[in-house]
Amino acid sequence: MLLAQGLAWADPPLLVIALDGFRWDFAARDGARNILALKNEGSSVAGLIPAFPSTTFPNFHSMATGLYPARHGLVAMTFHDRAMMRSFRYDRNAPESVWYGGMPIWLLAEDRGIRTATFFWPGTDAMIRGKRPTYYRRYDPKTTIDARIKQVVEWFRLPERERPGLVMVYFSDVDSAGHQYGPDAMETRAAIARVDQAAGDLVRLVRAVRKDVNVLVVSDHGQIQVASHIDLSKRADFRGCKAANEAPMTMLYCENPEAVRAELIKKAPEVTVWRSHETPEHLHYRGNPRIGDLVIVPKTASIVQVIPPRDTEARPVPRLKGMHGYDPAKYREMNGMLIGAGPAFRSGIRQESAETVDVFLILCRVLGVAPPAGLDADINRVHRILR
Repeated sequence: MLLAQGLAWADPPLLVIALDGFRWDFAARDGARNILALKNEGSSVAGLIPAFPSTTFPNFHSMATGLYPARHGLVAMTFHDRAMMRSFRYDRNAPESVWYGGMPIWLLAEDRGIRTATFFWPGTDAMIRGKRPTYYRRYDPKTTIDARIKQVVEWFRLPERERPGLVMVYFSDVDSAGHQYGPDAMETRAAIARVDQAAGDLVRLVRAVRKDVNVLVVSDHGQIQVASHIDLSKRADFRGCKAANEAPMTMLYCENPEAVRAELIKKAPEVTVWRSHETPEHLHYRGNPRIGDLVIVPKTASIVQVIPPRDTEARPVPRLKGMHGYDPAKYREMNGMLIGAGPAFRSGIRQESAETVDVFLILCRVLGVAPPAGLDADINRVHRILR
């Protein structure tokens, strides 16, 4: 860490490459040579265990804050907040700061004088605590891989006093293909090849500017083939309910949740219906009022939905072929991966597992900033890969 005229910046800088939906075994399965080369050069976590639900926004914000979703507030990709009398939907409300809790790493770094730059990391276009990264790009799915690479390299080429010490860039190709075609489809394998090439090009071009850059490659979750599509809309009397259809689960906010639960237990044997305060302890998914009165999960890796009468916000779930969001203790396919290479990481360490919340502590350690207290992250799960 360097200090100059009261300012600090990470030196060497840190490049974080986020690969949405890149399952723990995809690189080896499909021979992703650039990602595997980084793994061989540095250290890795074979199975990065996502927080529940194992979906994108909850887990990227867990990586950014070191908190489980029930504590940072993004409890799902879609949910209802009774106190605000509003619902969150990732494709509609992502830029609104009111939904985000915790201290994201880009704000922690900025508060320590380290400039940050983010290209589509979920949550970084919201004005959290009145601030954003020094450099950021609002999400636009039409932005090409080449445009992302070009911008990241330009950030690293900035004069030293303007250069970010933390750069985060996000790619959704594998997740999108997996949903549409399934995790084993040729289209998904082609997406894996594309992001592997992107990761390789990024590292090569950035190292041409800063040979000593630290590189962290992470994914938020994996993916599994969808078994079936379950519509529960006629299995119970859902009048007086609002539904948040996450696809791998449905949360219900009801006037009389016990009556609805009793009906579903009787008429929908293919799902499990948890009361919000009775979700399994290992999921760390209790205590936040944004979690529905009832949490409905399928007993197989299926898509589930409820469309209550007069609930104008409940949306049907598309018939996807690949999905995630399920309990990672039940489905190893939910696991993502983590690879670190550069002077901050040891070489040759192959760790079996860690959790997405632990990524936050890796970021803090590499950037040289002290983490806040009261985290769910545990440095003991990741310290071996760090120097």
